[in-house]
Amino acid sequence: DLLPALALGAERPDPAIMKRPPRPRRARLLDAPLLARAYLWLGMMEAAAALTAFFLVLGGTGWQPGLMPGFDDPGYRAATSACLAAIVVMQVANVFLCRSPHRSLLETGVGGNPLLPVALAAELALLLAIVYTPLGQKVFATAPLPAWVWLALVPMALFMVLAEEARKAWRRHQNR
Repeated sequence: DLLPALALGAERPDPAIMKRPPRPRRARLLDAPLLARAYLWLGMMEAAAALTAFFLVLGGTGWQPGLMPGFDDPGYRAATSACLAAIVVMQVANVFLCRSPHRSLLETGVGGNPLLPVALAAELALLLAIVYTPLGQKVFATAPLPAWVWLALVPMALFMVLAEEARKAWRRHQNR
């Protein structure tokens, strides 16, 4: 996720930044609300998506709770690949949500930063190489994923986007 994070660093400043009062001198850049949003809110949704993808795929192999498949088991490798894919897909959604802590995604849009699509394409290409090429499968112990896994990840990412947009709308309403 390094390239999308770097692309976010080149994001244009929020046009409404000068309309807000400055933060207090003693305020930390990483404060409790930011950490709670990142780890307890968005992070938990990402973790839930990753675990859901893992257990959906593993359960589809006939796995039973209490039994641990071997490291070389193709079903286990597919499940870990689904977990990795879920993390990356959720981070792709997250990068658009993090463009502004206050403004809606409808307001910020998905364009405006020419580095972001390049960074996301590189991230997704790397994921596909890890999951679908023999070298990636050997080095990272992955297995190819069927199309239904990718389709299952879409509603998870959309849920996170809608939940965060609702949280932002609620915060804007509270700050009026």
